[in-house]
Amino acid sequence: MNVVVDLSAREMFTPRELAAALQEFLKRGPQLQDGERGVKAAAYCFGERVLLVYEESETGMAVLIHPTS
Repeated sequence: MNVVVDLSAREMFTPRELAAALQEFLKRGPQLQDGERGVKAAAYCFGERVLLVYEESETGMAVLIHPTS
C-alpha cells in the first residue's frame, strides 16, 4: 500500500501519531465506506486535533490529512 502524508498532517502531527493512526486504520478498518466512489475513511483525534485517513480502492493509496477550516 502506498501512503501519502499531506503537508497539513505533517505540520500538525508527530511521525509517531501518523504511524499510530495508519496502523489503527489498517488493523480495525474504516469507519465510513462509500461504495459508489470506493473510498474508505476514518478519523482519529489527538487532543483537539483531528487526522483523517482515507484509502481509495482503485489505487490502494492511503492518504493522511489534517482538515482545516
